[in-house]
Amino acid sequence: MTAQPPAPPTAPADALAEARALRARGALHRAREVLETALAQAPAQTSVALELGQVLLELKRPMEAAAVFERQIAHAPGEATLRLGLGTALLEAGEPGRAAAVLLKASRLDPALLAPRLLLARALTVLGRGAEALSVLEQTAAAFPDAAEVWAQLGAAQRALQRHAAAEASFRRQLALSPDDAHALNNLGVALRAQGRLAAAAEAYRAALARAPGLALAHANLGNALDALGETAAAETHLRAAAELAPASADARYNLGAHLVRTEQADEAVAHLRFVAAAAPERWDAWTNLGVALTALGETEEAERCCRRAIALRPDAPEAHYNLAWLLLLTGRWTEGWREYEWRWQLPHFSSIRRHGAVPAWDGTPRPGATIVLHAEQGLGDAIQFARLAAAVRERCGRVILDCHPGLTTLLGMVAGVDTVVAFGTALPPHDAHAYLPGLARLLGLTPESVPGAAGYLRAPAPRAGLRLAPTGRRRVGIVWVGSPDNKIDRRRSCDPALFAELLRDLDVEAVSLQTGAAAAHAPPTTFAINGVVQDWADTAAVVAQLDLVIGVDTGVMHLTGALGRPGWLLLPFSPDFRWLLGRADTPWYRSIRLFRQPRPGDWPAVFAAVRAALTDWLRTAS
Repeated sequence: MTAQPPAPPTAPADALAEARALRARGALHRAREVLETALAQAPAQTSVALELGQVLLELKRPMEAAAVFERQIAHAPGEATLRLGLGTALLEAGEPGRAAAVLLKASRLDPALLAPRLLLARALTVLGRGAEALSVLEQTAAAFPDAAEVWAQLGAAQRALQRHAAAEASFRRQLALSPDDAHALNNLGVALRAQGRLAAAAEAYRAALARAPGLALAHANLGNALDALGETAAAETHLRAAAELAPASADARYNLGAHLVRTEQADEAVAHLRFVAAAAPERWDAWTNLGVALTALGETEEAERCCRRAIALRPDAPEAHYNLAWLLLLTGRWTEGWREYEWRWQLPHFSSIRRHGAVPAWDGTPRPGATIVLHAEQGLGDAIQFARLAAAVRERCGRVILDCHPGLTTLLGMVAGVDTVVAFGTALPPHDAHAYLPGLARLLGLTPESVPGAAGYLRAPAPRAGLRLAPTGRRRVGIVWVGSPDNKIDRRRSCDPALFAELLRDLDVEAVSLQTGAAAAHAPPTTFAINGVVQDWADTAAVVAQLDLVIGVDTGVMHLTGALGRPGWLLLPFSPDFRWLLGRADTPWYRSIRLFRQPRPGDWPAVFAAVRAALTDWLRTAS
């Protein structure tokens, strides 16, 4: 047989054309074979090597691509595009240090090339050399002022270094060159929000969505901005859109889950947050929010595991510690709970401010003869609840000054152990140390079994003119249905006043409204209302002391009722404030208070049905 002659070598140009056609059809492996054959036949063909390197990068084989580029550099050491390809391959292979050196050489070999400079900045960023990356990008922007991608990367670098105003300027330059770039508009919104300009940020996100309605990131960012602006319903619409458009995105699902936690939609929140915790188990924020949601659903054991997992991942996260404190206190483990509760001061949006001056904090040890200032904090109910601990402080020290809300000064001046009361903002008398009222629970080692003053520790003043209720022979029942909107669970704990109207319908009682503020305008029929009549909490105490029973949601009025030792029925949501514990109808804080709990989240009708039955029995036995 006659031997067949070898196939003639394929011309480089033909090989390139065939490989590019194969790439266009997605036949990357066949394109690789064609290019490897051509390069073996003509090793000096830089264009073929460049194409082969790109095919290998598309096949996710960066180290093989790097080897191709390195071999070819030996044939053409002055070819900047080969070093650009090598730098790209090394960066994708996770070798940013080598990549940076190669890309720096490429940018010097051909200063007219933009890509090596941008990739060099990216490699420096990966290496944690952000300031150097920024310098490279600033020089690149000066050399290529009309390249939109330069301003995009420069803005991102400035943002990473917290230079938000500069980032804003860069993104605006990018938009001047590319006005319909939705990603640029989204990034502009991020820079604006970082400067506290929420409304402007929201407009930028809206502009991004007008150009790219399916941009999930812009939906998520707009949703978060609207949440911060208090536009809760609109925020939820966009956060849901983000999660639907990008269901595999941990960020999108987290944003929606966190929003649902804040808006008391815990059951749905759990599903999203479980997804995030599984997809990104290193995210402490997902674990802590999942713990909050599970607590709201009564799943306290799993909630605790989530809180502790969050702390293990981020030991310095105040939110994780605070949420654990809430759970521990709710379940009666006060020793650890009060200790964790001290993390409240580290929360970025904690409702109270620190009021101490140069004097040291009291550590709970006896200081005979010392004067201690006790600062009230958080809500009015908190001040009333913890003021009972002043007596224990006075036993250990010499004199107690109480620093509290102006409306409480007269009332709390009657608490045992308080020598002087001053209103917030008033100059404090000389003193030796200070403490915060709720913090005393930790300093004094308070447990559910050792709460002092449960039988009552306040006395009401005689009612002044206009507050004295004329005797009618009927039982008087005070009602209150809304707490302070500043409380983070007020939406959960407050109820519709129409439920009280139905509760008292056809019962032989004299109803007294103890509601103040805007909510008082929606009072059910009553014979007397304190709104606009009382001047301070001492006045409110004078009214409560004349009532036979107070029924209300978790507000300062109920704390006042218990502190006076007057009968009160407290109506609680399924997941209550930590101080009311779980699964019991009484409370260690106030012996005269009876608890009525929702059997399911949001089930106020069931609570009011139980209260109606109890009230009917109470009236029958009292007559």
